[in-house]
Order: sequence, then structure tokens, then C-alpha cells
Amino acid sequence: MKYLFTIACLAASVLASPAPPKGTFEWTPTLAGYMDVVFSYIQQAKSGAASPTCDLAKAAMPVAPTPLPTPSGLTLQHVALGRGVQNYTCANATATPAAVGAVARFYNVSCVASDWPDLLPIMPNLALQYPLPADPTGDLEPSNLVLTTHHYFANTTTPVFAFDAPESPDFGRVFTQKVNSSEAPTNSVVGPNGQGNGAVAWLYLTSRADTVSEIKAVYRLSTAGGNPPATCQGQDSAFSVDYSALYWFYS
Repeated sequence: MKYLFTIACLAASVLASPAPPKGTFEWTPTLAGYMDVVFSYIQQAKSGAASPTCDLAKAAMPVAPTPLPTPSGLTLQHVALGRGVQNYTCANATATPAAVGAVARFYNVSCVASDWPDLLPIMPNLALQYPLPADPTGDLEPSNLVLTTHHYFANTTTPVFAFDAPESPDFGRVFTQKVNSSEAPTNSVVGPNGQGNGAVAWLYLTSRADTVSEIKAVYRLSTAGGNPPATCQGQDSAFSVDYSALYWFYS
């Protein structure tokens, strides 16, 4: 049996850590685990723990199962939580689904990466359980995250990251290319509510020559969902699969 899980936000003066949900959300084990960590930070803040610094020099990327190239000589500028869909097409019922890009909104988790790192790997799993906000510019619940970036493909091989939201850092529009990849860990979330075909690969992307931005490299990590079924049997000629992931931007 499912229950509704409701928590009111605590006063801003109390919080030196991520805010709990502002609304009413269906209880899931992922949400419960997230809230356990949030409230541990709230208790630390009440007891006088050091204030958050949002210093990205303290943030550390997870290591892929097949290690990706390191961002040697580069500086971490931004970390975002992506929530959207991976898109696929089917030539016929016996074909294998072909990847044709993705569309997603990205939300700022830079301070989480630097100050509350044990919350970070939970976030893609949590985001996958809930829809995107109806307001295209609205915060992502239940984590109260601010929109910073729109992600789409210029063509089937060119991922684009557009920092064009009101609260975006000034990184312009980043056109990228895939350089390396790793299969997602075997314990990754396969899809919403534990139903799906697996998590999409972890990626290392570099900016293309036509990019007008200081961003030089992008990592897609901690993926949840997004993989298509093995065949096109029973699928439409074009379909989408929900996914979430963390994106690390370096200059």
C-alpha cells in the first residue's frame, strides 16, 4: 500500500543544508533515504556545524566502472542534475532502437556536490520518480532545485547544453562530442519505480570548435533509467524513455 509523504519547509534561518520538500509527495524508499540525509544535515546546522561554502574545489566526481579520462588541467565550474528523456526511433518491429538524442532540463546542484556529497548520488534516483514541473522555469521538486540549463541535440551526434535560464551561470551554449563512455554500474536504477531497461552509459564529452563558451569538458555520470528495450517489437516509430543523471562541467 502506498502513502502520501508530507513535510513542510523549515525556516530559512534554520537551514544551512538542502531544503525538504515543500509539497505532498508519494512516499518511496528513495525519498525516505533522501530525507534521512537532509535531516541529518539540518541537525548538524542546528548544532553549529560549519556553514556551507559552495566551494567546487571540494567536489569529487564518482569513478566510472570503466574509468573515464580525468579533467587534467581543467577546473570544475558547475554541477547539474538533469531530468528528461532519451529519444529513440524504430525502422521496423525487428530493428534495434536507434538513439536520436535527448531533451532535458538541468538544475543547479553545485553546492550539494561541494558541501553535501552523500546527497548527490541519491538525486538522480529521486528525480526519476517525479515529473518535471508544469512551469518550464519552475524549481525541481522535491529538492527545490533551480533551473540553469536546457539540454538537447543539434543533430544525432551533437549534444548541446544551453545556459539560457534566468538563474544560469554565464557559460553560453556548449556544443559537444562524445569522446569516451562507460557502462553504468550494475546497481543503477533501471527506470521510474524500478521499472525499465537499465541506466544509460556514463559519458565524457568535449566541446566542439563551434562552441562559444569557456566550458571544455562535460561528464554525464550517476545515470538512472534512459535505456530502450532490446528490440522495437511493440514500439512506436519514435519513442522516449525517462532518465536522470548528474552533469559535471569543466573549463
